[in-house]
Amino acid sequence: MNCNGGSSLGGEYRSNIFMDIKPIITYAGDEKLFSTLENSLLQAISADMVEWRRSFSRPIKQVKLGATFLPFSKDVLPTEKDWHLIKQPIFHIYWTECSDVDTYKASIREDIDNWLKILTQYHIQDWMIVIVETYDIKKTNKLLPRTTVLDKIRSDFAAKNGDRCCSVINPIKSEMRSAESWRSLVSRIRYLMLVAYDKRLSHFEDIIREQRENRNHPNWNFCHYFLLQEELAFVLQMLGLYDEALVQYDELDALFTQFVLNSNVGDTPIWLNLFQTPLNNWGGVNLSNGTNHHLRNLLAECKASLLDLRSYLFSRQCAMLLSLNKPWEVAQRCLSFVHNTLSELRILEVQRPEGSIECWSFLCALEVLQACQLSSYNIDNNQQLDLCSLHTASLWALARDKLGNLGKLCGLMPGSEPSSEQLHTVVYLIAGMGDSESQIEGKLTPTDKLKEALSSKEAFKKQYLEHAELAMGTYKHVGRIRSARLIGKELAQFYSELGENQKAVAFLSDALKTYTDEGWRHLAAQTQLELAQCYKRMDDVEKYTKVCAAIASLDVLHVTVRNTYFEEMFGYMKMISSPQPLLVEFGCAFVVLSMEVKVMDKVVQDCVVNIEIYMQSLFPREVKCTKASISVEEIQKPLSSNKKKGSRLPPEPLIPLLSKCTLEDMKPFDPSLLQLQVYSYLDYKEDKSLGSASVLHRNTKPIVRRSDSTKHRKPSVNAKGDFSKALSCDEFIMKPGMNTFTLTRCVDQPGFYKVGQISLIIEEKLEFLSPILNPRLCYEVAKTQPTISMKCGRDLLAGLVQDIELVIMSGSIKITKEMKLKLRTSRGLIIQIDDSQETMSKELEISLPLCEPFQTIRLKFKVLAELPPKKDSLSMEHKLNIQCPWGSEESIPLHFGPPLMSNMKLHTAKQRKFLQIIVTGLTNQHLQLIEPELTTVTSIDVNFKSLNPIAGQRLVIGNGINVSFMWELEIGKDEKSLIPIKTDFRVKYIPINDTEDQNDLNSNDDPLQIHNLQRMEKASSLYRCNFDITDYVTLFTVSSKVEAAGNGGEFCRAGSMCHLYLTVTRMLPSPNPSPSPQLMYEVLADQTMWAVCGRTAGIVSLEVLEKQSVTLDVMPLTSGYLPLPVVRLSRYIPAPESKSDMIRKSEIASSSRLEPFSPGQVYNASKAQQVHVLPAAPSEAN
Repeated sequence: MNCNGGSSLGGEYRSNIFMDIKPIITYAGDEKLFSTLENSLLQAISADMVEWRRSFSRPIKQVKLGATFLPFSKDVLPTEKDWHLIKQPIFHIYWTECSDVDTYKASIREDIDNWLKILTQYHIQDWMIVIVETYDIKKTNKLLPRTTVLDKIRSDFAAKNGDRCCSVINPIKSEMRSAESWRSLVSRIRYLMLVAYDKRLSHFEDIIREQRENRNHPNWNFCHYFLLQEELAFVLQMLGLYDEALVQYDELDALFTQFVLNSNVGDTPIWLNLFQTPLNNWGGVNLSNGTNHHLRNLLAECKASLLDLRSYLFSRQCAMLLSLNKPWEVAQRCLSFVHNTLSELRILEVQRPEGSIECWSFLCALEVLQACQLSSYNIDNNQQLDLCSLHTASLWALARDKLGNLGKLCGLMPGSEPSSEQLHTVVYLIAGMGDSESQIEGKLTPTDKLKEALSSKEAFKKQYLEHAELAMGTYKHVGRIRSARLIGKELAQFYSELGENQKAVAFLSDALKTYTDEGWRHLAAQTQLELAQCYKRMDDVEKYTKVCAAIASLDVLHVTVRNTYFEEMFGYMKMISSPQPLLVEFGCAFVVLSMEVKVMDKVVQDCVVNIEIYMQSLFPREVKCTKASISVEEIQKPLSSNKKKGSRLPPEPLIPLLSKCTLEDMKPFDPSLLQLQVYSYLDYKEDKSLGSASVLHRNTKPIVRRSDSTKHRKPSVNAKGDFSKALSCDEFIMKPGMNTFTLTRCVDQPGFYKVGQISLIIEEKLEFLSPILNPRLCYEVAKTQPTISMKCGRDLLAGLVQDIELVIMSGSIKITKEMKLKLRTSRGLIIQIDDSQETMSKELEISLPLCEPFQTIRLKFKVLAELPPKKDSLSMEHKLNIQCPWGSEESIPLHFGPPLMSNMKLHTAKQRKFLQIIVTGLTNQHLQLIEPELTTVTSIDVNFKSLNPIAGQRLVIGNGINVSFMWELEIGKDEKSLIPIKTDFRVKYIPINDTEDQNDLNSNDDPLQIHNLQRMEKASSLYRCNFDITDYVTLFTVSSKVEAAGNGGEFCRAGSMCHLYLTVTRMLPSPNPSPSPQLMYEVLADQTMWAVCGRTAGIVSLEVLEKQSVTLDVMPLTSGYLPLPVVRLSRYIPAPESKSDMIRKSEIASSSRLEPFSPGQVYNASKAQQVHVLPAAPSEAN
C-alpha cells in the first residue's frame, strides 16, 4: 500500500520541481578554440562526484558540479551590492593555443594582462589560464625550446599561483595523447570552482550574519533578509546539498515565528505590519513547480500577505525534502505548518473572510498529499512507506474536517439547502483561490477539486465521503484505531442526515466496540444513545429494545435518562411477536461477581448439584426473572497417547476441577502484562574492562508483534449452546445491585461437567445470554464402585487355619440379595466360610446380604495354606480371586509365613557322629511338637539312632524359642562310601492355647490320655524339611600335650621353655593315595599366655605312616591352668611343576594353597584341655 492511495503517474513530475541552474563559468581568449572544446568540457565536469573540503572544519561533502559557460564581459561580473549568487559567474578561464613565444609577446600577453586587470578591478581572484597544445609527431625528435609559452605566462602572471596556469593537449586533434592532460585539467577546474565557492559562501555568510544581527534596527526588513539568505540556499541546492539548503529555510522559518510570537507580548516591527493586511487571496501551497516566482516577486516588493510568505517558505522546504526523498517528513511538517499559520493569523489579527482559512488549509493538505503520493513510487522500503502513511493519515483527516466546515458554511451538508448569501460566499471563496495549472494531464489539481466540491451538493458529498474513507483507512493502516472510529462517528452523523441509517449503524457499532474494549465509558454511552436514535428511525424493534436495555444499565448516564430508556425497553418489548425470547447480550445489564458449585452430601450419582451465583444487576429498577439457567457440558477424559510396546505406561491425564471463581478470575488475561524472561549481559573489552551492559530476552522470537486487525472487527452474536442438561431455578425478582440465587439439578449420569453460559429470561420476552464463562467451573459426578479389602487380626501362618475378614464398601451402588460373590484361591490354599460345616475347598460362592449405598459388609472366612518342605523363614504368596457382580474380577494377595524354621549341626566324638536339628518358632502362636522323625533315602548302610526322650515334659515352642532334637549317625562297618546322605526331617505340631493347657492339667477323667491323643492326632499338622549330610567321616585326629623341658621337674613354670608334642593320626586307610596327602598344621596360641619359639606351622605327610609327631618349643607367659594352644589342621596342595617352569620355582611356591577341612573330618582330641603352670622359680642370691 502506498502512503496515500492512487495510481502511479511516472517520474516526469520530479524533473520539474527545482530550478535547472548550474554554476556559471566565463571564457576569454580564443573563443573559436573554446567552442570546439565546450561540449566535452561540460560532460567531463559533471561526470563524477567531487569531494568538497570546506574551511572552518566543516564536514566534508560529496557534490556533483555542473557548468554553464558564458563569454567574458564586464556586464556579467558582480557588483558590490549584487548578491544574486546563482546569476553570477563563479570562475573565469582564459583559453589560448599559442605555442610560439614571440607571438605570445606580441599579442597574447597584452590580452591576458587586460583580462586580469578587469578581474582585479572587480576583486575577482578565481581565474585560470589554459594553453591548448596540438601534438605534432614530426616535432617530437627536435630539441625542446629553452622557454615555453607556459613558462612565460607563469612568470608573467602566476608567479605565486602556478597551479592556475596549465597546458592541455587538444583532444579533438589527438584524443589518445590528450587523455591524461585532459583529466588533469577537469580535476583542476573542479577543485578551483569549489575553492571559489568556499570563499564566496564564507564571505556571503558573514554578510547574512551581519544582516541578522541588525534585525532590531527600524529600517531592517524581513523580506529583504529572506531573499538574501535564500540566495545561500539556492547555491547549496544548486550544488546538491539539499539538507544544508533546508537548514537555511528552517532558520528563516524559526526567525519569522519568533518575531510573530514576540509581537504578541511586545512592540510590533514596522515591516511586520505589512503582513497584517486583510486577506484577498487564499490559494494553497504549490509544490508542482520549482520556485513560485510570483510569490517571490511579491516578497521582493514587500506586498506579500502572511499566507503568501508561509506558502512560499513551506513550498521551498518541501522542495528540499522531496529532493532528499523524504516525503514522510513533508507530510509530518504539513500539519504543524497549517496549525502554526492559523495561530499566527490570530496573533497578528489578520482580517480574513469566513471560510478562507478552511479553503487554504484544505488546499495545502491536498497538495502535500498529492506530492507524497507521487514521491512514494521512488521508495522501496516498506518501513518508510508505513512512516509516510503515519503522517498522511492526519492530513486526510484535516482535509475532511476543513471540507466539512466549508459544507456547513455554504449549505452543502445533507438536510440543508444553500441560501443566496451562501451562494455569494461560494463565489467569493472560489474567486480567492485563484487558478492553477495541472502538471499532469487529465488529473485535477486540489484547487479544481475544491471548486468542484463547492459548486454542487453531489460533488461535495462525493469528495467528503472519499476523504473520510481515505482518512479512516490510513488511520487503520497505521494502527490509530481511535482516530478512525472518531471519523466513523462523524460519518455516521453524515449518513444519518442523508437518511442512510443502516450505514450510520455500521460506523457507530464499530466505534462502540472500540470504546467498550478500551474502557472509554462516556464515549461508549454517547455512541449507544446515537445508535438508539438510528434504530428508532429504522423502526427496528428488536435492536432498539436491545440498545435500550444497554443504555438503561449505564451508570455513567443520569438516572432520568436511564429510567426513560428502561421504560422504552419494556414498551417495545411487548411489541416483539417472536415466540422465542429475544437474545440480548448478558454483559450489558448483569455482572457475575462469583460462582460456586455446592453439592448435597457427596458428588455421586443421583445427587443434587447446586450452583450459587452472586450477581449484580445494572438496571435502575427491579425486574422479574422468569427463568434463570446455566448450561452444563459433559466433557470426556483426554486419551493418553499411544506408546510403543514394552514402554512404560504414561499416567492417566487429569482433568482439573474448579468449584469456585470470582470476578477477578473472570477478567481476561492481558498478554502485554506478562513478565519478560530477561537476563543481563556484560561485554568486556580485551583489557578486561567493562565495555557495555545490556539486557537480553531469552526468547528469540519478537516480543512486540503487529496488532491484528481482527480484534477490531464486529463480534459475532453469542450462539446459544445446549441447555438440555442445564441447572435452573424458577421465577424470582432481580433487584438493582447485588443478587444471589441458586440453580439446581439432579444428576443421574456420572462424568465430568463444565459450566457454560448463563441465561436470564426477563418477562418471558428478553433472554440475556452470556458468552462461555471463563474460567469454567468444573465438577465431577462419580459413580463410586464398591471396594473390597482384606482385614487380618495378625500375620497369616501357613500350615494353620487362619481367620480373615472381607470388608466390602458398597460405594454408590445398592447391593441386593440376588448378588453373589465367587471366590477362587490359588494352588495350595483352601477356604471356608466361618462357622460353616462344609469342608474347605478352592472355590466358594456366597450370597451377599442387602446393603444400601455407602454402607459396609463384613464377611468372615477361614483359610488354610499348605506348608511345603521348608527350613527358612521366607513367606509365601497366595492369591484370592474374587468375581464381583458389579465389575471385573479382583485379586487380593495373601502372604503366609512359616510357623517354624530349622537348621542342622553335625557333632564328632572321635569316629562317632551325632546330628542335632534345632527347630525355632516364628510365631506368637504356641505350638506343641510331637513325634520327631529323621529318615534317609540314601542307598548306603546308615542308621539314625534317636536320642530324644519319648515321654516327659511337653515340647512347646513359641516365637524365638528353640527346641533341639538329637540322633546318632551309625554307619555300617563295611560302608566305605563318602557320598552325601539325604535326610528327611519330620515333626508334628499342634496349636495350643492357655485354656486348653489348663484343661489338660486339671483333667483326671482320662488317665490313659486316649481322648487327648485322639484330639492331638486330629489337630496336628506336619512340618518337614530336608537336610544333606556331607563330610561325616573322621579322617584325622589331632592330639597335643605340653611338658617341661630339661631337668626342671615334671611341672611347667612360667617363663621356662616347654615342649609342645603334636600328634596327627590318620583314621582311615588310604592305600596308594595319588597324590599323597600332605597336611599343614598351624599353632594358634593366645599371645598373652603362650609364646611359640621358632616356627608355628609346618607340613607333615602321612604317605607311609598313619601317625606323625612334631615337637615345638613353647613358653608359658603366666602361671595357672592355661588352655593348650589351638592346633589347626589343613590340607596342603602344592603348586604343579613342569619343565618349563623349573626356572620359576620361587613363583610356583608362592602359588601353593591351603584347603580347610570340614568340621566333621578332623577331631581334636586335646580340645579344651588345660595344663597347670607354676609360677617362675625365684632367682638365686649371689
